[in-house]
Amino acid sequence: MQEPVEPQFVPPVPQRPLPHPTPVPVSAEIATQGKLLAGTYACKGNRQLGNGASTPLQASLVVKLDLDNAWIVGAWTEKGTEKTGKFVDYRTFDDVAKQWTRVQLVSDASHSVLTSTGEKAGEWVWEGVASSARGTVTVRHHETLKGKELKIWGEAQLGGTWQKSYEATCKR
Repeated sequence: MQEPVEPQFVPPVPQRPLPHPTPVPVSAEIATQGKLLAGTYACKGNRQLGNGASTPLQASLVVKLDLDNAWIVGAWTEKGTEKTGKFVDYRTFDDVAKQWTRVQLVSDASHSVLTSTGEKAGEWVWEGVASSARGTVTVRHHETLKGKELKIWGEAQLGGTWQKSYEATCKR
């Protein structure tokens, strides 16, 4: 029978500090696009109710560059509704993937995550998913900026078909 071996103290090996990673530069695309969109807009349009009817919408949209020009931030506030709808929209660009990412956080606790490859023929198309307590749905948002006018509209894929959910014209 062997005698139990007492554990011996082994001093820890000193660790060398890891070098700090080189910061990833913020894409110049963000500042360029942010400057084009920046401003305060008055928006008018309509929202589809899902039963074929629609209701008017009126809102303000404030767009600015934020977080050291790493994000374009849009703040949407609807006016004249019983419960004012609000959302904050964050956009950034990935130079490696050559793709825009957009995250929308809504005052009803829903959110959307969308991507776009940028402007094509004067229009931006954002595709992704919107999630809420009711579930997750595939969505698309469209934007066209001409001078001081921003036209926006969105659609959701319901029952296998795309159905328009809103449309608005926003003027600076």
